Amino acid sequence: MLATPVLATPVLATTVSAMAALALSGLVAVAPAQAAPATLSFGNTYDLGHLGSSFTYQFAEDPAGDAYYFLGSAVYEVKSESAPRAILHVRGTVLAVAASASDVFVDVSRTVTEYRISDHRSVRSWILPRSPSAPTSAGLYVVGSTVWAWTDWATDQSGFQYASVSRFTTGSSAVHKVSSNNVYPGDMAADASGLYFQRVTKNGTNGYLAHATPGGSIHLRSDANIDAPLALHNGDVYLLAIHESQGGKTYLDSFAEANLAPVNSAVEWSKFTDIAGNGEGLFILGGGKMALVLTSFDYGQLGSRADVRHAVVLLPGPAAGVVTVVHGTTYLTWAGLTG
Repeated sequence: MLATPVLATPVLATTVSAMAALALSGLVAVAPAQAAPATLSFGNTYDLGHLGSSFTYQFAEDPAGDAYYFLGSAVYEVKSESAPRAILHVRGTVLAVAASASDVFVDVSRTVTEYRISDHRSVRSWILPRSPSAPTSAGLYVVGSTVWAWTDWATDQSGFQYASVSRFTTGSSAVHKVSSNNVYPGDMAADASGLYFQRVTKNGTNGYLAHATPGGSIHLRSDANIDAPLALHNGDVYLLAIHESQGGKTYLDSFAEANLAPVNSAVEWSKFTDIAGNGEGLFILGGGKMALVLTSFDYGQLGSRADVRHAVVLLPGPAAGVVTVVHGTTYLTWAGLTG
């Protein structure tokens, strides 16, 4: 059942109510499955404006679950109960943003700068290693004092390119290379134990599921089923992977965070394209559907689910949300479990 929305006043476009935006996005909840322990429901929807191609979409959340995104030189914050607002303007075009409880980290080209949210003052900057060409997309993950950064130089014209990953801490100016020009961009996640990502072998074939610790060590597990959307939840790493050797079916594969040992695997609907883990559970998205994935019992089966048309990605953070695009306009709808 849809949560009761309130009026939202977008920063970037015409004012829309949450209910109107839900209708425009085609977001309609349906009755949960009988075995579902909770019901997937939706809260406020906010108009984020015209963010451009999904090629450069990168959303982030701080530890409290507030979301951050960017457009041009501006960084925006959107809370569950308030409309998006610009919190920072920088010089240059922003490629990525991430936030801690008190600071926001902004990547412009190869320079990552830390700003205080309270007064917008810059604290420190780090220069990331060079790539074969100017970066066109990037990502940042902040966990405690550790920051993970990836940059990629692919364009719609040049096609796919492998990314590079770096690591630094907020108390030092040193930047450490983690992996150079051999990482699948975007499909990664981080928590207190480190960064989990996917990379190819030296000869460019698949590949490894990789774990880099904040201390600098790297653990690799061979996996022929990457590149795949990746999420962390309850001590496990989840990949929504296509198994070419098994008829091209889509599987939800899980591995233990501690040592990347395989935990479980289950066939999923082939139209699912994204997963995200948070404090409420593991969610899956695609083919006009969003659902809770059961992991502690009936592994891989779906619990409560809802129709979500025009969906692009799930929010990767402590609060659940889904990003949709309708006629070029991007919307963020907060989600969660009730009951």
